[in-house]
Amino acid sequence: MENRLRKYFYSLMSDRAEGIIANIIKLFLLLLSLVYYCVIKISLFLYKFRILKSYRPQCKVISVGNITLGGTGKTPLVLAVARRLKGSGKRLAILIRGYKGEATLGTSDEVELLRRHLPDVPILVGRDRIKTAKEAVDSCGADIILLDDGFQHWRLSRDIDILTLDINNPLGNGKLIPRGILREPVSSLKRADVFMLTKVGYDGDSIAKAQGLKNRLNTINRDAIVFTSSYVPTMLYDIFEGKPISLSEINGKDTALICGIADPESFEEGVKSQGAKVVLKYYFLDHHKYNEREIEGIINECKRKGVDAILTTEKDVPRLVDVIRNLGIKFLALSIELKIDNEEKFFGRLYSIFSR
Repeated sequence: MENRLRKYFYSLMSDRAEGIIANIIKLFLLLLSLVYYCVIKISLFLYKFRILKSYRPQCKVISVGNITLGGTGKTPLVLAVARRLKGSGKRLAILIRGYKGEATLGTSDEVELLRRHLPDVPILVGRDRIKTAKEAVDSCGADIILLDDGFQHWRLSRDIDILTLDINNPLGNGKLIPRGILREPVSSLKRADVFMLTKVGYDGDSIAKAQGLKNRLNTINRDAIVFTSSYVPTMLYDIFEGKPISLSEINGKDTALICGIADPESFEEGVKSQGAKVVLKYYFLDHHKYNEREIEGIINECKRKGVDAILTTEKDVPRLVDVIRNLGIKFLALSIELKIDNEEKFFGRLYSIFSR
């Protein structure tokens, strides 16, 4: 029931739901969006004129955020930035809230993914970013904080704001939540220092989309630098053993995909780019909690279809591994990295905060 309601709600926010009832609900959601708009504007006013004050940690802060709901590529960008900063000798800490605050219990997809790839980087989890920022400096000795999903967290001052935008759906229908997917008005794009356009392909249509979005962003915020990026599959691995498997293993193979992420199409494109044939797809809502019964049904259908491999995403692994542990079936996870175009200029902009 919950999943059906969430799906219907998302269809209203994205204007896919039609009909008289849907239109009535949309009107009600629009009224709620107006209330939300007023709350956002009042909050921004209070912080802008220092009626509410932001806390400045005793170190540099880089924020990676977005302006919409859904997957815009924040986590892959956080990983890319963290690896580069760590490689340059910076004492880094990452602050993350986690999905619905669940990360405090270690159950957030993003937290588990970051810990897998950055085992020696402190990842501090909690809703109170001021508290975790103080802990990063006092207990971890951080000289730089990487703030995950920080664009709307005005309580914590930062040195640079990076805003990620999915070129396939950068601003949704242009309306604020709950009528649309915007977390802030479009005018808030003026606060960004850097725009990172994600999921940019090499085909003509994707390049045209990226250029059109660049032009639009330049009219809104001329001071910000715009960069583009794409997802690059790097390897496969067995989700139990963790052993790396060559991407060539799925070339020409019949595969089934299972995931509960915001943008399953990008996952599917990554699999197909390695020559795999996708014969079955099981796409659930973002952060979906799997159960043994539905996975057994999927496995049985895969067996009937003669599927060679079942693939999932790295973000899904923490939610899948315990469910399928006793089912005697092999699942492979696709690992990806973010490839940043004009990478040196991007990191040069980040490093410029240390010269202030």
